[in-house]
Amino acid sequence: MALRLTALPLGMSRITPARLLAVSLRPSASLASRVYFHDSRNAAAATGKAAGDVTDVYKTPEYKIPPPNRAHGSHHWDFERLLSFSMVPLFAVSAFNGAHPVTDGLLGVIVPIHAHMGFDAMVTDYLHPGKVGVFGNKAISWILRGTTLLVLVGCYQFNSADVGLTELVKEAWEA
Repeated sequence: MALRLTALPLGMSRITPARLLAVSLRPSASLASRVYFHDSRNAAAATGKAAGDVTDVYKTPEYKIPPPNRAHGSHHWDFERLLSFSMVPLFAVSAFNGAHPVTDGLLGVIVPIHAHMGFDAMVTDYLHPGKVGVFGNKAISWILRGTTLLVLVGCYQFNSADVGLTELVKEAWEA
């Protein structure tokens, strides 16, 4: 019994099932965290810094702030809002008047561009060069551009050689 009590944390002479569960679920210093701590000190020692000074290891990467550009700022935001607001009457006209080449053509252009801008904002916010690297960011951006181009071509083909987007939605709705 004395060996068991010495293995318990201090102040736990009376063990209850709740305390035993709390002790077993308590986070412990894992091997990975200890290795990371020692690696940071080794990296600091390799750079010639003192053993306790690891400021260079944890320094955040520096990014160049681009110069202000109205085309990428307020004009871009205005274009996004105009595109979003124009879809409301376009969908309403398509719903009430049915299929028409003009509305189908506008839907085939505006909806993919709207989706492209939304995914581009996601790439900018969550897949930036600091997270996925410069090459990864460029690759993701070009994949998005290529996919948007393929969707635009597909919408054109569907509108010109098939029933059109409005008729497709109508048939799918009635099915």
